[in-house]
Amino acid sequence: MASTALDAAERTAGTGTAVVHGAAERVQAGRQAVIAASGQAVALAKTGWTLIAHRKILAAGVGAGLSALGATSYLAGRRAGGRTHGPITRLTGGRI
Repeated sequence: MASTALDAAERTAGTGTAVVHGAAERVQAGRQAVIAASGQAVALAKTGWTLIAHRKILAAGVGAGLSALGATSYLAGRRAGGRTHGPITRLTGGRI
């Protein structure tokens, strides 16, 4: 009878230990998920702050790119819209 009670107590203790270990593993997994999410939030905030801090440089770069694109398209249009001249007309500067 004492051995039966002892076996039951050991099984109960073993079950309790398994429950505690399972709960501890779930808490650890939740903790790691929170740490990973907070790390991603920090990285996103850092990227956003970098963009805000360098907004003047970004605006200048975008402006320069748009200016270059406009100038290139203007020059290409002027070249395409011009009449073609023959060799004598080019030689005389358009007088003949």
